[in-house]
Parts: sequence; C-alpha cells; structure tokens
Amino acid sequence: MKKIEVKVKSLSHKSFAPYGTIIGPKDSKPTFSNSELNLWFGIDEIKLSNGIGQICWLKVKTKRPFICNKHECHMNCSETLIPMSGQSILVVGLPGSGPGGDLPDIKSIEAFFIDGARGVNLKPGVWHWLPYPLSEKTHFALILKKDTPEEDLQVVDLDKELGLSIKLVLEK
Repeated sequence: MKKIEVKVKSLSHKSFAPYGTIIGPKDSKPTFSNSELNLWFGIDEIKLSNGIGQICWLKVKTKRPFICNKHECHMNCSETLIPMSGQSILVVGLPGSGPGGDLPDIKSIEAFFIDGARGVNLKPGVWHWLPYPLSEKTHFALILKKDTPEEDLQVVDLDKELGLSIKLVLEK
C-alpha cells in the first residue's frame, strides 16, 4: 500500500479555489453596510435546475435594544439563516389574511432563541427582521434566491403601518 503525507494548509479563498468556495465573507467591502450590520451578497451560488440560489454572509455588528419596529418578507423564495458564530433572537410572523394580507399578522408574531447550533429556513411570505445578537460576534451564512433583495423584498415599518412596536422579553 502506498502512503503519502499531506501537509495541512491554512484555509483561504485562494488556496481553496480549485476545490470550491469558502463560506465566509470575501476579502472585500460588504455589498451593504450600516451601523447594525455588514452583508456580503452572493459570496457563492447554488446551482438549481430552475434559477440560481446564492450564499451570502451576514455579520450583525452591534447589540441593540430588544425592540422590533420593522419586518421584511420575500414572497417568491425561502430564506435560510445558518449561525456561524454567536447566539441571537429571531423575530418572525405569518402573513395576514384578507385586505391587509401584505402585512404581518400581529397575533402570529413570535421570537425564537437561536443558540448557534441550528439554523432556520423561513418559508416564502414569512415576515422577519435582522436577528438581535446576544453575543459579541454574531455571523450567519444566509441562503436565498439570487436577486431577492432587488426583486423580492418587502419591508414594512410596523409602527407606521400597524401602530405596533415589539418588545422582546427573555424568560428566566
């Protein structure tokens, strides 16, 4: 039997390029950035028989008050959040029915503890917002259909549209 020695290399975008893509932020500026987050769209693509999915990297920059005043949804695709570091809280809600169906159903809004060991795949039409970090560093791999931010993003100001502010309460 032939034996070979293989030296373990540091993982970098360049060294791993012949084999695939590293799931992490690229060595470049984020596609979108503000005081709360850095987001790198399209760090890689998922090839599908119909359309293209993309992997994005989400870094939630700062802890912020546990008050949720906005929600977003995507009607034509699911969105997957896979925690890579840290723990957080995710606020979600179902779409309303009837004339206000394009707004969240207030009775369905819930908040979930994301412990860092499991991710979530949100169904199309589920309202959600940027996770609320509990850890100093909170990073997610984000998977969704390519061009979702440009073609399938609805954001609602809960206070303006529903007279609603959501206060998140941690149980002891």
